This record gives sequence, C-alpha cells and structure tokens, in this order.
Amino acid sequence: MYALKPILKPVEVDLPSCMYSMKPVIGSASQQSASQNSNDQETLQLLAAKQDKVLKQLAELREQLVSMKTELNLCSKPAQPAAAGSSGPTPKSAAKVVSKPQKIEPINLSYLQDFVVNACPTNIPYGLLALKKLWINRLNLQVECFTHSTVPKLSEEALNFQKVITSLEPKIENLPRLKVTLIWKNVGTYTEMITSPTAYVPICGEVNILRFLSRCGPNEFNYERQDDLTEADSILDTCYLLINKQNVKDKKQVLKTLSSKLGKVSCFGGSGTISLCDIAATSAIKQVHQVLAKDINPNMAKLVTRVTAEIGA
Repeated sequence: MYALKPILKPVEVDLPSCMYSMKPVIGSASQQSASQNSNDQETLQLLAAKQDKVLKQLAELREQLVSMKTELNLCSKPAQPAAAGSSGPTPKSAAKVVSKPQKIEPINLSYLQDFVVNACPTNIPYGLLALKKLWINRLNLQVECFTHSTVPKLSEEALNFQKVITSLEPKIENLPRLKVTLIWKNVGTYTEMITSPTAYVPICGEVNILRFLSRCGPNEFNYERQDDLTEADSILDTCYLLINKQNVKDKKQVLKTLSSKLGKVSCFGGSGTISLCDIAATSAIKQVHQVLAKDINPNMAKLVTRVTAEIGA
C-alpha cells in the first residue's frame, strides 16, 4: 500500500481551568472486566442477604401459625357425646349448643335517620312489628301512624296493628332510636319506604324494606351474616313475588316454591332461631291468606303461628 503523510499535525490545546476534568471513559478491556465482575459480586451478595432475611421471616411466621392453630384446636374441641341412657343432647345438637355466638357490636348511629313508609291497609307490613319486638332490648324502632286521604277507613286488622306497634315501648332507657313514619296510603301491594324526602328515592316492597332495616339495626340480626346468604336472598325474593304477583295461579306456584324451600324444618334458618326469612315469609303469607288459605301446607302454617306468637309478624 502507499504511505501517506499525516494530513493534520498534532495540535496542543490549552484547556481552561474552569472546566471539570474527567477520566477517560473507555479504559482497557481488563479494567472494564474487573469492574463488571466486582459489581456483579456485590449484587449477588445483596440478593443473598435479602433472601436469608425473607426466609427467616417466613420461618417465624410459620411458627406463629402453628402456635395459633394449636390454641384454636384446644379452644374448639367438639362436645363429647352423651352416655347411653342419659338425657343429654346428641352430638349434633351439642355442636349447636357450643357454637360461638355472633359478637355484638355498637349500632352505627349515622344509619338511624328518619324514614317514611307508605303501606296499604290491605297489605299490612307485619315485618315492622316483628323487627320492633326483635330489637326491643337493642334499638327503639319508634313508629308513628297517619292516614292518607286515599284511605277513607282503616280495617279492624289495620287498627289493631297500629295500636300494637305504637304502644309497644322498650323497657330499657336511652336506647338508640330509629323513627319510622307509617302512612296508610293506597299504594297496593308495593309498600314503599322513602329514605330521602328531597330526592324521593323509594325502596319498593316490604321484603326490600326489611333488607334495608336489617343492615341499619343491631348486627346480630343482620341477615347478611348468615352462613348461606345466597339461599337467604332466594327465600326473600320468593316472599317478594308471593306478595306482588297479581295472578292467583302465579301466587300458588310461588307459594309452592316457598314451601319446598322450608321443607320439613321448623324455620328457614334450620337452627330453631327465627330469622329475617321467617319474618318475611310470615308477613307475606298473612297478606295472601284470604286468596291462598287452602294452599298453605301444615308446616308453613306452623311457622306462621310460631312467628306470630313470638314476635308478632
């Protein structure tokens, strides 16, 4: 190849002293490799230290869980079966006796605003009376009754209901108060509750009113805390349809469905304790009793009698 003379001669530049000086960015390959290896080693050491710390925390957490499990097993030993010939409970009923009750929590006072309920005298909301009796030692469900101009005269049944629900007062003083103004009005089967008078947003249907009030009242009576909430909602929906179906044939079919859900047990809860489903079913059957009296089976009739006797639904 041809040799060429340098085109540019070396030029010396005097750098000003006001500028920062930097080391060469690109060094020798050996220096770069050594620096990279050192950084990788430090990163691995940090990761190993973090891993050891996490493993130690997991081991401590496992020990705590094992300890909690041991304590829970000691606290929840099943009841011993009764000896032969004794009159004690069977293992199944004994399990119910030792079942842990729901924790009673303070009532949220912000939920206790005043409500207005419009109900037709031919469709008396017995559920309100049942809740009033059920909550008697926890919440004062104060009900005042008025008659709208669309109702010329109240029936004896409505007058009796009005007398009982307004005269029943709790014996415990200074209970939280939930005020409900009940207006007898010609609204048909669609009993409605007004939660906001300015916006007029009604909750339609006695069953849905019971759902709403159940959330506002004492927590131990809230139906949403049941084990099988889906089934409870299905029963409440069936009670709603039983009241609001206009065709008698449809009402009979709904009553048949409700009866099959009850089966042969004493109440819908199955544990012997009256639930919101029992209250809703009793009120619904009372409202359709004149039309479907012959179609109410004996077990459903027993439920209505029991709920009426205990809490007046």
